[in-house]
Amino acid sequence: MKFIAINTEVKINRHEVIVTGEKDFYNMQLSGVDYIIVSGGDGLLRRIIQYIIFSGQPKPAIIIDAKGSFNVIAKKHLIPKLNKVLKRIEAGEKLQTKKQDVYKLNEHVFLFSAGNMHDALHIHLSEILRVGWLKNGPWKYLISFLFMLPIAVVTLPFLIFSKKRFFILTPFKVGNFKNLYTKIEHLQIDLKNPYNLIEIDGDLIIIEDSFIDIKLIDSVDIVV
Repeated sequence: MKFIAINTEVKINRHEVIVTGEKDFYNMQLSGVDYIIVSGGDGLLRRIIQYIIFSGQPKPAIIIDAKGSFNVIAKKHLIPKLNKVLKRIEAGEKLQTKKQDVYKLNEHVFLFSAGNMHDALHIHLSEILRVGWLKNGPWKYLISFLFMLPIAVVTLPFLIFSKKRFFILTPFKVGNFKNLYTKIEHLQIDLKNPYNLIEIDGDLIIIEDSFIDIKLIDSVDIVV
């Protein structure tokens, strides 16, 4: 089998492994590749899957080596440690996979989260706190949440009734309320503003369009 390992040195007996960084990966051909090992967090995983989807090339299964601060997708699918997956491969075991939905928001993809409500504020504050001993791990997210909690309590009643605000969290499937969504097929929103700060899978991006079009477009296989 053929593997591409991103941001990690991996050797697998009797198999071909190409080790690369994120930037170089975006120029690679995926024909004949069976698995892509992604060593990083949810942001890197999202960007790698975005390249795979938009490139129109074959879609290798994804092996996640969770190295980020929160690793939502790894937690959602109960992903095992990378060394355990590699041992299965070397033992000749067939790897099991689960489908992960891929959503498109204008020209970007996301896997589990998108919005311009308190999630964007939470990520922005967390990025400011990405220094010193807070740089790695989940503590910056907890501290950011505590900082923004009073603002969230006061403003939430206004935001959930606003037609210009939305928040999507797809791992949960408990139904939708106003502009809070847990499972969508297609959603269109006019934000009435040509420049919008949007959170997607823990990344902050600027959408230079007042009209937001969100839809389920594909899926990828995640090794579990």
